[in-house]
Amino acid sequence: MKKILTIVFLSIMISGLSTLFHSCNEESFSTDSTHLLTFSQDTLSFDTVFTTIGSATAQIKVYNPNNKPLLISSIMLANAANSGFKVNIDGQKGTQFADVEIQAKDSMHIFVEVKINPLDRDNPVLIKDSLVFTTNGVKQDVKLMAYGQDVIILKGKTINRDSTFTSNRPILIYDSLKVSEGANLNCEAGTKLYFHDKANLLLHGTINAQGTLGNPVLFRGDRLDKMFTNLPYDRVPGQWGGIHIYSGSYNNRFDYADIHSGKYGILCDSSAVDQNKLEMTNSIVHNVEGDGLSLISCKAAISNCQITNAGKNCVNLLGGDYTFTHCTIADFYSWGIRKGVALTYSNYNGKIDYPVKASFYNCLITGTSADEIAGSKSDKQNVSFDYYFSHSLINSKEEPASDVLVNITWAKENKFIYIGKDDFRYDFRPDSLNKAINIADPEIARNYPYDLNGRYRLKDGKPDAGCYEWESGDK
Repeated sequence: MKKILTIVFLSIMISGLSTLFHSCNEESFSTDSTHLLTFSQDTLSFDTVFTTIGSATAQIKVYNPNNKPLLISSIMLANAANSGFKVNIDGQKGTQFADVEIQAKDSMHIFVEVKINPLDRDNPVLIKDSLVFTTNGVKQDVKLMAYGQDVIILKGKTINRDSTFTSNRPILIYDSLKVSEGANLNCEAGTKLYFHDKANLLLHGTINAQGTLGNPVLFRGDRLDKMFTNLPYDRVPGQWGGIHIYSGSYNNRFDYADIHSGKYGILCDSSAVDQNKLEMTNSIVHNVEGDGLSLISCKAAISNCQITNAGKNCVNLLGGDYTFTHCTIADFYSWGIRKGVALTYSNYNGKIDYPVKASFYNCLITGTSADEIAGSKSDKQNVSFDYYFSHSLINSKEEPASDVLVNITWAKENKFIYIGKDDFRYDFRPDSLNKAINIADPEIARNYPYDLNGRYRLKDGKPDAGCYEWESGDK
């Protein structure tokens, strides 16, 4: 009998303690309507999001600054049915959550992503929603914003006939884009080509990328988010492959093109040197892991171009016939140890001899190294190794003036508007102390009277070397 009474007594005690602890637990949450949440930001903004693709994940940090725990009775998306935003709290995905606890002086992370349905619009559309928190009867919210952009998606596409890309909508390329021999790809001003990881543009046929000042043809990776708050992936090299021009491809033209952040920039395979393979004007090749411009035994003319920041060589010439005019070739690559120089040219690759002829007029060639020009010459005297530099700034070991080195300024130049070491932004316009100012040949400059930014080079009769003209008022 005593044993039974003892069991009953213990049961009552346990039940009472459970009720007591439960009651204490309930009372531990603040019910004060002035005890509210604070947030890491009042608006969470996404970069442009391609429709059907979805965004990277962003986060909000929610704080309880009070001395008591809070019970958030509701967290919900105000327009979940239409906006496309989704929320993740403690590993649970959804659009609405109830009774979320947050301890005193504590915080929690809420992860947000968005996937937008096709909009049937050429221009980006602003998508908005709110993440609404209800605590002790008081509503608070964090605004959510994203621009949705309809995009043309090409997966493993081969172009077999003459085609034109327009600027109406961006073009997203997976598994590379191939232009077959005999086919021509025309890219109108403002065309934007976004390449997925490792995707390339493979040219067996011909491309004519005809941009304009302020409306270039864009070649870049497809990541639109940020690695860090101040560092978009678009400034990180290696986001896509590059542009490969094969042996049978000729008469390729890039005018006002912006090619950046790939594994490499443009690679041209060996071709007949009596036919023009590549003409590039008013264009940028920037921030690549390998070579910026690699030309193998072909014919090319490069003018008014910026070729900068390569993990290997900005310009790599092996054999061929090349002319560079008013180009800025500068290597300030800072994503690792550089494995090359700003400019290298050679007539021998260790196995095959390639006669080379390379001419540089009114160019600026510099970088972080003591010597930014390198190359190798065949031992065979009958293999031509011809070069010519005129009215240029060269960061290399000084040599006496000669018939092939005319009016050269020998200097290690780093006086530019902005060389970013922390945020990886670069502005290769010369500043007021740059030694390339006023050293270019006016007669050559008359063939290219406007710089890459549209400035008139001949205003003072003393044009600058490189693709940019300094003006009073620049830093």
